[in-house]
Amino acid sequence: MVEQDVLTTEDVIYFPRTLSDSEPGLIFEFCSQIANRDGDVILDASTLSFVDPLGLALLRATLESAIDKTFHVRWMQQHLLDYLIRMEFFGGLSVDGIDVETARNPQGEPDRCVELVKVVNGQSEEIASRLAVAMVGEAEERTQEEMDSYRRPIEYALKELLENALSHAKKEGNFQASVWVACQHFQSNGDVRLAIVDNGCGFLATLRGHAQLKERTDSAAIRAALVARVSCNRGPLVGYEGDSQNQGVGLTTTARIAQAADGFLVIASGDACLNTKTDDAVRLENAPWKGVAISFHCNRDKLPQITIAALLPDVEDAVDDDISFE
Repeated sequence: MVEQDVLTTEDVIYFPRTLSDSEPGLIFEFCSQIANRDGDVILDASTLSFVDPLGLALLRATLESAIDKTFHVRWMQQHLLDYLIRMEFFGGLSVDGIDVETARNPQGEPDRCVELVKVVNGQSEEIASRLAVAMVGEAEERTQEEMDSYRRPIEYALKELLENALSHAKKEGNFQASVWVACQHFQSNGDVRLAIVDNGCGFLATLRGHAQLKERTDSAAIRAALVARVSCNRGPLVGYEGDSQNQGVGLTTTARIAQAADGFLVIASGDACLNTKTDDAVRLENAPWKGVAISFHCNRDKLPQITIAALLPDVEDAVDDDISFE
């Protein structure tokens, strides 16, 4: 480990004000600086005031790629440090100087939070189920049957999204790519935020040659990926319920759920970042993300008011016309 007094001010990288999708240019520039800096680095968190699931997942995916580097974090507020520990950010990392156990909550809060987790093959269904529970919360005055009527379609869409992330991220020779997810319900305003981040090859590479891709730009690739079935990558389409094949509707349906529940997606890939609420795509100047980062927002209280199953795109070549989640 390098002593801090050996490092100079040139080694310092400053955290942005927020590590979230509220200012996407800042968060991706921050991660790009970490990825491109040689040697050990000081991370100055003196101005950092807020971290959300996207910030957690992006930073963790970035650190995973920064092999053989030592990071010295200074001036981080205690409540933010406690949040990182609570959200299992430091899992799998070698950490000196802080007690990473004190603020942990091994029991968790499954009805409002999914701690940062790295997804591996075979875990998509389990993690999608955990994410759906954190999004919808406890039954309270609603019956379990009522809860399942919208929880299960959410779970299906998230499983599709995770399966796509796992399969597409590793294309173009990116066999070491990983997928990170986290979710939190913010009780102060009812907002649900969920992040799915991979450090693979990105939409433009995986959609190369697809008829839906009108131009070879990252922003066009994001828009194409939002179209139903563009990312379908396995077998014939035979229906939703009980079908293990990827229909390519995860991103489409997730965006529709967000919109119907007063929310939106922020999607970044390559040098582009798109907000589905405004439909504006901004260029990530000198800070491309080599992979796909998705941040989901919605109002939890709106979810029971939505017929979520109806948001699923129509099934092509289905065995029967009805889609049932009973």
